[in-house]
Amino acid sequence: MSRKHEEPGTFALLAKLPQQFVALAKAELSNAKREMAQKAKRGGIGIAAFVIALFFLFWAIACFAAAAIAGIAVVWPVWLSALVVGVGLVLLAVAAVMGGIAFMKRGVPIPEETIDRVEGDLAAFSEVRVNASAHRDDRTPRTEQTGDPR
Repeated sequence: MSRKHEEPGTFALLAKLPQQFVALAKAELSNAKREMAQKAKRGGIGIAAFVIALFFLFWAIACFAAAAIAGIAVVWPVWLSALVVGVGLVLLAVAAVMGGIAFMKRGVPIPEETIDRVEGDLAAFSEVRVNASAHRDDRTPRTEQTGDPR
């Protein structure tokens, strides 16, 4: 009697093991690439925020220069208004820098999810190895069971 669907034996399963390791490594590498691309995108947004901050800072410096010139030329009202505008631009630049730092921190290109999955896989493999060695230690040798010295 032959069955239509026979389950593979131990040796067949062991023969497939290296291919499964390779497939797992390729899948994890693909996941790491995808995760790195996502984090690089976030890092790009953070860099754009820094560029915006530099833009505002450039104009703030121009306003401070205008404030200094106006302060020398006219004693009070013109340069004070330019100074207020300059301080406002610096505050905008600081806000953009803080936003950029926040995006950069979230976008550090470390594939944490992939690392966690690989650590889980390694833990599972070591558990299988520990269980297999414990099972091997539990078995008594054949000579003790039967009393046969062979």
